[in-house]
Amino acid sequence: MQNARCQRSWLQLIVATSLVFLPGLIGAQEPNPQQQDNPPQQNPQPDKTTQDVPPVAPVGPAATGPTPVDAQIHPAGKAVPWFGSASPLRWGDFSIAKFSYNYVNDRFQPFGGVPTQDIDLNILQTSIIFEHHFGKQHLLLQYNPQVAILNGKVAGNAGMDNEIALGTTFQLTPRFTFVVKDAFVQMHSRQLYPPDYLAVDQAGGNLIQNNFLQNAGSYLMNTVTGIGVYQWSPRNTLTFSSSYRYAHAAGDNNVNNVLVQTGQDFAESVAFTRRLTLRQSIGVVYTLELLHLTQNVQFPGNTYFHTIEGYYAVQVTETWALRGELGGNFTSYPNDAPPLRTVAAGFSIVKNFKNDWGNFALGYTRGRTEDNFITARTGDLVQAVYSQHLFKRLVWNSGAGYYRETGAEPRNTGKMLDTALDYEIAPNFFMSGQYAYLFQSASIPQLLSGRRNTIILGVRWEPRALLAP
Repeated sequence: MQNARCQRSWLQLIVATSLVFLPGLIGAQEPNPQQQDNPPQQNPQPDKTTQDVPPVAPVGPAATGPTPVDAQIHPAGKAVPWFGSASPLRWGDFSIAKFSYNYVNDRFQPFGGVPTQDIDLNILQTSIIFEHHFGKQHLLLQYNPQVAILNGKVAGNAGMDNEIALGTTFQLTPRFTFVVKDAFVQMHSRQLYPPDYLAVDQAGGNLIQNNFLQNAGSYLMNTVTGIGVYQWSPRNTLTFSSSYRYAHAAGDNNVNNVLVQTGQDFAESVAFTRRLTLRQSIGVVYTLELLHLTQNVQFPGNTYFHTIEGYYAVQVTETWALRGELGGNFTSYPNDAPPLRTVAAGFSIVKNFKNDWGNFALGYTRGRTEDNFITARTGDLVQAVYSQHLFKRLVWNSGAGYYRETGAEPRNTGKMLDTALDYEIAPNFFMSGQYAYLFQSASIPQLLSGRRNTIILGVRWEPRALLAP
């Protein structure tokens, strides 16, 4: 109890200190960075690092280069910044970003002698966008509903899954921007087909590593984040963020497993970055995370994660981008459980091929706590993707991933492979075929344990570039 009170005191002190010093930082009288040798906008095109004004500005703060805290608003599940909807289906502030139909053949082989599950589904998806500008502020709402149909009826173990993303940008002063993001995910059963596991921003050299472990039953999560970006000087940026996440997981009713688990997560991050040159940035980031677990969990109560890392990013050439983080993670558990001290690290590599004919990306994170299931353990996640134009309208995409929890057995692990072909049959109309393999061994009832083979055939309308991430 004494340790928990001490941790809460530190959290309160950090928040109070931020509130006290923030007004002074905002009101500090320094020369306007726009009048000095300002580095280029974040996420520049590879051949345009000296361009003063990009034709379209991404939604979010104009920071001095990449930062370890993501302050950009993105299309749902993507790594590129939001540049606006390209859809011709627009009515005022509303637009339809895409339509898709997929036929899915899914074969799941559980461990432990449980019979194999084979399903054939028809899945309809769309994306509805609401975007409104008022003054220097910006509001973006993305709603991605999904309906699964089995034998002419809405599937009993799938139903309607929903994903909603909200982003609002407030340009409070020329040097201070505040961003609010909210993400809501509702899954009635396990993921019916694999998403983009590793989202790539080819122009900015950034990655977003998405989760790929599969839930055994329903899963609901809502995450709200507030991010402040203060451009201290043309080269120095101070970023802070506060986030709250609620998660609720239930077992698979088809196997009479109705276990319910819930958790709440509070996180505070502070990062300082300095741009050394037009292509290099360094920095440091500290994160304090409080995970409160309640029902049917291994460590009920409060778990604290302390992570501090050094940061470095470099655009090596016009087609190579590297970034890395290295530091330590200290985790303290409730009920006198032994603490965990481990290395916290991460790196990413993005290689673009010339003439926009493809890209390769590799991402690794050690000490990851952002999962699509409820756990007090950190994990290692490594993912790679490769995209290549076989012909002008035909693209081959492939990827692989590996996840393993840190610590002793039993722990959750997963491996995945997937390959796909995308063919542009007409402008903005695509036909695709995909195969995905997943091996997953779970120590908790929230996750599946077994092998999964999935074949997906689909068509979609989506006004974007063929190879856009």
